[in-house]
Amino acid sequence: MGFAMDAAILVIIIVLTAPTTRSADVPCRTFEEIYPSGRELCEKMFDDAFVYETNLSKAFTMWFFEAENPNNKVAERLGLPSADDCHLEYFHKEAPGPEPDNFTECHPWKDYSCCHQDTVSSAQKIKEAYGKEWHWDRCGPLSSACERFFVQEACLYECEPNAGFYRKFPAHVYNESDPNHNKWQIEGMPIRADYCDAWFRACRYDRFCAVDSGSFFSCAMEYAKVDNTGDDGVNAGLIAGVVVACVVVAVLFGTLAYFILQERKGQPVFNKLEA
Repeated sequence: MGFAMDAAILVIIIVLTAPTTRSADVPCRTFEEIYPSGRELCEKMFDDAFVYETNLSKAFTMWFFEAENPNNKVAERLGLPSADDCHLEYFHKEAPGPEPDNFTECHPWKDYSCCHQDTVSSAQKIKEAYGKEWHWDRCGPLSSACERFFVQEACLYECEPNAGFYRKFPAHVYNESDPNHNKWQIEGMPIRADYCDAWFRACRYDRFCAVDSGSFFSCAMEYAKVDNTGDDGVNAGLIAGVVVACVVVAVLFGTLAYFILQERKGQPVFNKLEA
């Protein structure tokens, strides 16, 4: 009896002291502490999706106000064909086309877009599209100036037809049986250096996840671990273990108390064995 009770108590101690992943374990730093400059921000945050390009005539922009998309001229200078297909496959269309008049969040691409209005209907919808682990404000609310750049980057990825030319695993390379391949990731897209620098200035004093030198992908993986645990960092399996151990202890104590009570009444549960 004593051994069983000690074992149950030991289970509780082990469960309660087991290491867990908590939100506080994911480090947060200011942008200027994570990224030395706009170059590192653009190139490191999205795991080489973008390249910091100082030759602005050969660099795409993540936002524009012109009636004609200036990225088309950039693509032409880079020797790329006309963007008649979207190439990227996640929430994207198969081919670019116009969107309705209520297409306002990513409005530069309204007339020729690879994204659907429902995908980018608001900044909040964009932030929540890929799951909680991809929220850009996990280290606390961002300033409006900083957050706007995250929205613009998302609009570029979702809506820009020329982004598809930088699909990391294009159709002729993509191997469905290779777990490392996907149809949505981009790599090596040249972005205007002055845009990256402006992003850095806007977010300089805001806070962001610092895992793996500020890799958004690595941060999302860490937050996914956190999101699979309870609010206090203890996952469901550990909680179940505590509950079971507590039940075992309660049953053992109850049984022992019953035996003692019966013994005191002169009605022992087990009679003494005769010699």
